[in-house]
Amino acid sequence: MARVRVLAVALVFLALPAAFTGGFERPRAKTPRVPLKADAIGQAFQLPPEKVVEAVKRAGPRVTAADVAAKGGLSLQEARKGVVELAAALGEDAELQVSKEGEIVYRFPSNVQVALSKASSAAAVREAWNAAKPTVLTGLRCMFGVALFASIAVIYAAIIAISTSSSDRDRDDRRRGDSFGGGGFDMSFGPRLYYGSSPFDVLFYRPYTAPYRHWGDEYEPEPPEMGFLESVYSFVFGDGDPNTGREEQQLAAVAAWARRNDGVLTAEQLAPLLDPPEYPSGSSYNVNESWALPALQRLNGRPEVAKSGQIVYVFDDLQTTAGQYERLRRSNPPAILEEREIPFSLADQGSLVLVGLLGAANLIGAAYLGAEFASLDAGVKLIGFLGTVKALYPALVGYAVSFFAVPALRFLSLKKRNSDIDERNKHRRQWLDVLRSGEVDGKLAEARKYKQQMREISSENSVYSTAKEAAPQSADQDLEDFDRRLRS
Repeated sequence: MARVRVLAVALVFLALPAAFTGGFERPRAKTPRVPLKADAIGQAFQLPPEKVVEAVKRAGPRVTAADVAAKGGLSLQEARKGVVELAAALGEDAELQVSKEGEIVYRFPSNVQVALSKASSAAAVREAWNAAKPTVLTGLRCMFGVALFASIAVIYAAIIAISTSSSDRDRDDRRRGDSFGGGGFDMSFGPRLYYGSSPFDVLFYRPYTAPYRHWGDEYEPEPPEMGFLESVYSFVFGDGDPNTGREEQQLAAVAAWARRNDGVLTAEQLAPLLDPPEYPSGSSYNVNESWALPALQRLNGRPEVAKSGQIVYVFDDLQTTAGQYERLRRSNPPAILEEREIPFSLADQGSLVLVGLLGAANLIGAAYLGAEFASLDAGVKLIGFLGTVKALYPALVGYAVSFFAVPALRFLSLKKRNSDIDERNKHRRQWLDVLRSGEVDGKLAEARKYKQQMREISSENSVYSTAKEAAPQSADQDLEDFDRRLRS
């Protein structure tokens, strides 16, 4: 038996060059470590997508591509490509493990975002931008509010200037020539506009500073209320779609239910999570389920026709996990994903009323200023401040009109979009009611015949790791395999 063992060892080491022929070369001198480096994919290296990094952060340091896809709501193709890019970016900080069945597991640092920022300057810049983006966007929204006050100030300053100049001209026509609004205006009215007290001071300064005075303090409510200047932007353009990222949420929910349900689902289980049509009551065969195909395609699902003619959907590629099986069993994914209606604005009612009044004052002032310009004699030439205002008048009018035109069009659009959202939510609830009613219990029982066993890949099940030297791993594995053959 000892001679057989010695012979086996010799044969194993002679066979080492043939092992791992797909990706590793036989060391010529000292066996090197095989780290994952960005150089391994050469010039094709790309910064890993943020969605992948976030999914790895949430799923845990040791993941499979299926874990990342399920946690991040990504397609399996995106997840596989993304984890490879992330591993390449992290270099030696990432570890690749291969199971006996050929499944690949990735182990990343526990704080993968910090590690990636240290390894890549591009990732560090992206992380810095993500941290600064909320402040920058808030500043831009506030600037739009400042523009309203600036427009009001310019329009009414011009109106006052015209009225004052007209009154002065009536009292002393001899001091006026053909030109109008010259040095006298620049010396007297300008300083009063910018440095003196103004009826707009209360409206301009206080709303701009008050919402941010205690930003981040202990007593600041969370989330902070929208400031008045942001309310101006919100009144005109709204606050975005609350359903942004819904496709990722749908894929994540489908993947979670598929993994929890042994890799098989029916249309009645998928419909409350996706965008189905109205439930076809009274029909049991030849039902169009094409609405499920996009999710199937992205998660590598496949349809199977049961003996009864019903269609079930099997998700084989989602049934691998890196030691998260018990956590998957305890998970409680949502039974239905309803869309939220898109609000006109998230600003409080009082702020919206005040914004509307200021917008109306701006529009009325622009119309009145246009009438004042039109009433001037044809030979009058405007210079200085008034000349600049007249040159900018088309832009001022455009701003004043669009301040109400854009919200009006948006209001009509939101009415139609929210009606469609209500209709889709109604369809989802119909399918969920059917699922809970017991009407399709027979179909669910037949679908369970296609269940796929979850393949949990533990660290002990790994036969190769990039964190260890290649040759000893190959020898140990081949010896274990040879011993099993001798005992069998």
